[in-house]
Amino acid sequence: MEAPHKDLLQQIAKLSETYPNLADRLSTAAKQLQDSGIPPSDSLLQEAAAYSSNFASVQKQALELNKSAVAPGEIASLKDIQNLVETAASSVGKAEIRDAALKVLDRVLAIGHREQSDFGALQSVHAKARELQRAISSSSPTQLHSDAESLVSGKHPVSAVLALVEQQDKLDDEQWVILEETVSAAFGKQLAVAISRGKLTIAEMVKAAPAKVEPALKAAPEPKMAAQPLPEVIIIPSGNAAPKQVAARPQIQILESPAPTAPMHEVIIVPSVEVPKSLQPTGSGNIVFGAPQDVQQAPVEGALGIKVLAHIQGIGDRTFGSGEYAGTKGRGLRVEGFGIDIESPIPGLNVEYMAHVEGVGDTAWVSGGELAGFRGQAKRIEGFAVRLNGPQADKYDVFYSAHIQNIGDTDVSSNGEYCGTRGKALRIEGIKVWIAPSASSQVAAPVSLKVLAHIQGIGDRTFSDREYAGTKAQGRRVEGFQIKIEPPVPGLNLQYMAHVEGVGDTAWISENELAGFRGKAKRIEGFAARLTGEQADKYDVFYTAHIQNVGDTPVASNGQYCGTRGKGLRVEGMTVWVEAKA
Repeated sequence: MEAPHKDLLQQIAKLSETYPNLADRLSTAAKQLQDSGIPPSDSLLQEAAAYSSNFASVQKQALELNKSAVAPGEIASLKDIQNLVETAASSVGKAEIRDAALKVLDRVLAIGHREQSDFGALQSVHAKARELQRAISSSSPTQLHSDAESLVSGKHPVSAVLALVEQQDKLDDEQWVILEETVSAAFGKQLAVAISRGKLTIAEMVKAAPAKVEPALKAAPEPKMAAQPLPEVIIIPSGNAAPKQVAARPQIQILESPAPTAPMHEVIIVPSVEVPKSLQPTGSGNIVFGAPQDVQQAPVEGALGIKVLAHIQGIGDRTFGSGEYAGTKGRGLRVEGFGIDIESPIPGLNVEYMAHVEGVGDTAWVSGGELAGFRGQAKRIEGFAVRLNGPQADKYDVFYSAHIQNIGDTDVSSNGEYCGTRGKALRIEGIKVWIAPSASSQVAAPVSLKVLAHIQGIGDRTFSDREYAGTKAQGRRVEGFQIKIEPPVPGLNLQYMAHVEGVGDTAWISENELAGFRGKAKRIEGFAARLTGEQADKYDVFYTAHIQNVGDTPVASNGQYCGTRGKGLRVEGMTVWVEAKA
């Protein structure tokens, strides 16, 4: 409770205590005056006048404190004043919770993905946060929104997302497990995994001057650097599109909009010194404007299933999949050990790897699943190499890269080449490893699909390729779908998109992810599918749909759109299959 309200309630209580039995004594004096003509004593009259004055004072304070439009005559008793103050105090408390909840939502909406601006799992969090923001902002001061207190206390799933992103280094294991389970249950395991891998970050928000840009430029402090300062950059976001990720150094000021989905399309560069042409992007100590140096990329599509374990400073063991970044960026945390293993082992194919470890040097080559490096000795990995062996090794290639302190991402190495540094005391902060079939060994294997359709009033149903997934003549809409190559074909992946009622076109998403929604009663109006990967040019993907009031569509293929847009017509079923090219 606010101090002014508390003080006023104390005055009200004291007012009753200061004039005990005043009403009884006044009643007795009035009866004596009526019966015998005896006037009230001067002390009693003075006491009554003092009470009246104090009452008026308390009444005035209550009305001023609450800025109430209530007339003094409507607050006729001490109890009325007390009720007014208690109601106002409750409103102040609710207003504080409301403001705190909105600040939590602002922080959540400032969360972005380091690599994917359209990361679907995070977009669902942002959508929920915006929904809560609108509801809480429009609620009256006296009626606190039902979710506001849980947002402030950290019990709401949206708050759990913020806590994991913002405080993950400060959470103990028990707190982490509880929050991770909450996030996974509310928004899916994919989001929790992205958080645990450090892929989500919060863009700090600094409000720019509302009138002109020029004062903000003048107010910007000079960067404190040992050498001459680089140009100052102010990036002012506006609009409602997804944010672009900006690596903020001490030499850059980023003025974020309260709307975290704003694109940063207005850039003002104010040079303070001439930047030497010799400045090269050799590490994080330099800031270079323009496109980053191209990094060679090996094909990730079609990669075999592998498990990469990274032991990270201050975090411990974390497990990642094929082609996934295993580690952190921008946090200065070293990788202290790692292990690689082929998931779903292939007879005749084994993986081996070695590491260059601080204070130790090159380790021996170790077999899949063993740790290269150390736990609990605070020794950084400075470089590594991976190779394949066994009768099947010539049918596959292993690719890998690293993110190195003060250097950044390395080029892609392969098949036993050393990746990293030696003798420079530079830590590896993350690695990426994948195994793909050699181009010479790949043939067009038969492809089967598993198609899941989420159907109005029925729920999830699973179908195979060439099988009609949905209903006919029942008026039931397909509300979501996902497609998966089953069993997997090395070097071949499937992507698809959908046009959803009230949403429009979704992004292209990877196989086995849901296009559309469950539980939101939104119809799919059209879709498309395409193949990716090294083997994609050997296959075609075909599909048709059954559309409300239209019937079966012609066969579409390889990314062509199938369905309608803007006509309010539901897709009631679909058929998808993949064929090898002749």
